[in-house]
Amino acid sequence: MAKHRTCVCCTVLAAATALLVLAACGSGAAESATGPTTPTSEPTVTSPSAKTTRRGPQPVQVQYLMQINNPDAEGPPQARYDILTDGGTRVRLKLTFYADPGVVEQESLYTWDGNRILEFSRSNEVPYTVYEAPNEHTDELQQVTSWGKIMWSAVPDQGCTDLKTTKTIIGRSARGYRCVQATPEPGVPAASEVWVDQATGILLSTCRTPCGSYEAITAQKLVLNPKIDATTFSTQPPAGAKVIVIAAENTPPGQTKKAPDFTLDLVKGGRIGLKDLAGKPFVLAFFSSHLAFDESGEAFPGHRDALLTLQTLTSNGTKPRVLGVQEGSLGKPGHPLLVPGLTLTLAHEETQVVQGRFALASFVFVRSDGTIAASYDRAPTKQQITQSLAALQ
Repeated sequence: MAKHRTCVCCTVLAAATALLVLAACGSGAAESATGPTTPTSEPTVTSPSAKTTRRGPQPVQVQYLMQINNPDAEGPPQARYDILTDGGTRVRLKLTFYADPGVVEQESLYTWDGNRILEFSRSNEVPYTVYEAPNEHTDELQQVTSWGKIMWSAVPDQGCTDLKTTKTIIGRSARGYRCVQATPEPGVPAASEVWVDQATGILLSTCRTPCGSYEAITAQKLVLNPKIDATTFSTQPPAGAKVIVIAAENTPPGQTKKAPDFTLDLVKGGRIGLKDLAGKPFVLAFFSSHLAFDESGEAFPGHRDALLTLQTLTSNGTKPRVLGVQEGSLGKPGHPLLVPGLTLTLAHEETQVVQGRFALASFVFVRSDGTIAASYDRAPTKQQITQSLAALQ
């Protein structure tokens, strides 16, 4: 079963990353996700002060607008990146994607406090997602940590030529450079034009050359020393909000991972939870409702076979007890979504709330004392299932 994914418009994100990597090769807290959704029509200009001469990481808020002019590119033509950082570890990143100029297609807000990530997106069925071990989710972690590095390292020591000229961008004096990538992607311009703030070294603009023909990123807002308080980088979801908490898959050294508390609705009525299963070994087998249509096994390789093997080896889920957890739709009245041959006791959840507590594992084997003997984020083989069941004895 595929891991939970909330990243959208990945083509645009990849393009932004590639453009910024090319450049780097050789008045308040950040807006919430409920804030303005159209690109800034007038650039925000910061007034010079004694602190503007500082170079390198510092508390700053920068808003970039990315414009994609490549007709072969997939995804929306515009994206806005609003970054707020304390100059150290903590970052808030708001991503806004536009189907057309001024027409919002998707918005997401990421908060990184140095230990975990909070993601908010109204497009997700459950709007809040907490990643308790971001190092296990490299896409999300890189997304919120790469910007701080890029903003102050747009011009490398080698591979860039000083254009020996300046121009004004959002009211600030910017120095220009031409940077060339040694091994460009096929069909992609190798050179970029980079402009950095002379006072702080912050990236203000970068584009593939010739500019205007491919993709470009330009700063629309720059706030030095923005207001930051105790809540700015909070990764605590609002009280009462729907949230998926994705637990750490790897247990810290010297610790034994235990099954978290949970409660699920049974498909045939009633509820079941950890307290009902405690004291005896049990197995949780998560699967998507779409498995009912996956006859070829292409979408969920080996998953149906693993469920049926587990069913056979446990006497139809009785020795030890097995609970199948069907995620997504149950189907329409009179037309349930059934996996052919599956007769295990079934529970159900619309989204991966409970599975998230098990680090998005698909098969979880729990001993009678509540410790987890084995877990798999893909369909286990018959040998793995046999070994994991033996570990419950």
